[in-house]
Amino acid sequence: MKMKSDNLTAASRTVDITRAMLAGAAVFYLIAAAFAAKTARVFIDSEASINYNDVKEADEGAKYETYVFIKGNFYDGDFADKSLRTASFEEIAATLAENMKQRNYYPSTNPGEGDLLIVVHYGTTSVEQDLEELFLLDSTDPYAMQEGEDGFAEVYSDDYVDLADLNDFGANNAAQHRDTMRNNRLGISKALNRKNITEAEEFDLRVEMQDERYFIILMAYDYRKLRTTKERELLWTTRFSVPAIGTNFEDAYPALARAASAYYGTSLEKYAKTSTHFGTGTVEIGTLETVGVEEDNPATEASPKN
Repeated sequence: MKMKSDNLTAASRTVDITRAMLAGAAVFYLIAAAFAAKTARVFIDSEASINYNDVKEADEGAKYETYVFIKGNFYDGDFADKSLRTASFEEIAATLAENMKQRNYYPSTNPGEGDLLIVVHYGTTSVEQDLEELFLLDSTDPYAMQEGEDGFAEVYSDDYVDLADLNDFGANNAAQHRDTMRNNRLGISKALNRKNITEAEEFDLRVEMQDERYFIILMAYDYRKLRTTKERELLWTTRFSVPAIGTNFEDAYPALARAASAYYGTSLEKYAKTSTHFGTGTVEIGTLETVGVEEDNPATEASPKN
């Protein structure tokens, strides 16, 4: 009887150990899943004119510049996303402004003055049902350069209409606000059509195209020239986006602004991917995966001035 009792005790202990191991594994999985859900993997595309690069970048760091923000197009995607409406443009602009200081950009004290007028487009993308069409170049994408083309594209389909009266900007663009934004207009098409792209890189980029993405696009114009000659000169465009699945825009836009802090107004040879956390807070930018700068302008590699 004692042997049978010992066997039962041993079996009970085995069951208890197994249960403990399964419980531990489950807890580990939940913790890992929660951590993964809080990690924002941000895709960044940025391009600036050569002339602007020559002025902005210097051995001592990025040149000090002032700017005025103006609200551009808002894209609410194909689904009702309350978080897009909860985050106000003023909150988004304030978050961007704080992070743009790393590149020595500061808000102008007077809305009628400043070096740059920065149009802010934001929202979520709409994904095409036919992925084959999604992977093709969009003819409206100025960065979808064909073979043999080079230089900075100064035309963008989301350009503002008229700045004669800034107060009427939103009304003038009401029709454009109903348009949709596609993932292939966030710089991913340009990355896919680079020469000598590897199979692994192509696979990763195609994955980026498959689901909805929260994004912010900054388009910076020469504000001085606009005020004096009414000529609109696009100096740089920086686009940054993150997968929308598993998060919301209120947590996404601080992560987007933080992840792009080293790239505002830069000219990347390829693109950049950085990892950070969702929501507010101060952390160091994650490991840089792929990034490049204009080969004919080494000055762009200078460290940003805090």
